[in-house]
Amino acid sequence: MGIVQWLQSSWLSHAIAKANHMLVASLQIVHVFGLILLLAPLLLIALRILGWILADQPLEGIVGQSRGLSLVGLTLSLVSGVLMFLSAPLHYVDNWAFDTKMALLSAALPTYALLYVWQPTQIRAHAPLAGAHVVFAITLWVVVCMAGRAIGFV
Repeated sequence: MGIVQWLQSSWLSHAIAKANHMLVASLQIVHVFGLILLLAPLLLIALRILGWILADQPLEGIVGQSRGLSLVGLTLSLVSGVLMFLSAPLHYVDNWAFDTKMALLSAALPTYALLYVWQPTQIRAHAPLAGAHVVFAITLWVVVCMAGRAIGFV
């Protein structure tokens, strides 16, 4: 708790908290926009792995082209999320929805990263496992988003 109290009293925390309320609202918009940029490629890859769309397109191309968009989304989400956290660390630390989101996020990020580590030949060779993986990844991200939405109400 000492680190959180130190963060709460830091100049950056005070600057964000005392700034115009539109700053935090803008951070929330950037955060959601980042999540969209992060998760849209996941949905595209998942639907391709499941064979529901773009079956005539090579998986290598879809994964390769979506990597940059995912990294931009991840960067936007992480930076805006950290800045929102710094606006009121003591509020977030005692918030069960925030704790739930962070726990789920720690599981969702590696499952997402695995999609970019797997080789398309491995995905084709283990199609049922890959399909289960993407369904699990999407489910995790939906619950992460739901927990994130609950933070403001707790």
